[in-house]
Amino acid sequence: MQTKTFILQLLITTILTAGLLFALHQVDKVKPYFLFSWISLGIFVVLSAIMYFVGQQAAQSDNKYTFTNTILGFTVGKLFLAIMVILGYDQLAEPSSKFFIIPFFVVYAVFTGFETYVMMKLSKAAKT
Repeated sequence: MQTKTFILQLLITTILTAGLLFALHQVDKVKPYFLFSWISLGIFVVLSAIMYFVGQQAAQSDNKYTFTNTILGFTVGKLFLAIMVILGYDQLAEPSSKFFIIPFFVVYAVFTGFETYVMMKLSKAAKT
């Protein structure tokens, strides 16, 4: 996958996710967490970009396990980061309800799917 293609797809994914967040924030119980949702979106955009560039380098490696280890490390790290962000927000902001989790997990799910797609493309490109 070319970098230009990745950036275009990342932009499209970000715009679609922003649309989902706007729609989701029409629900009264989710409205108070608008800023948290946008911060989450920003975090996952940056993580996706880092994952692509590191994954691209790992796919070029002579060691056939480097790519798999890199992806596994990012997946576990992203899951750990997600848990830390949720717990940190819950402790620091003390939200009035747990509905802040819904937009966060929408962003998490969309970007996890996107990153899986991108990494599959990188893996196939490395084999050819």
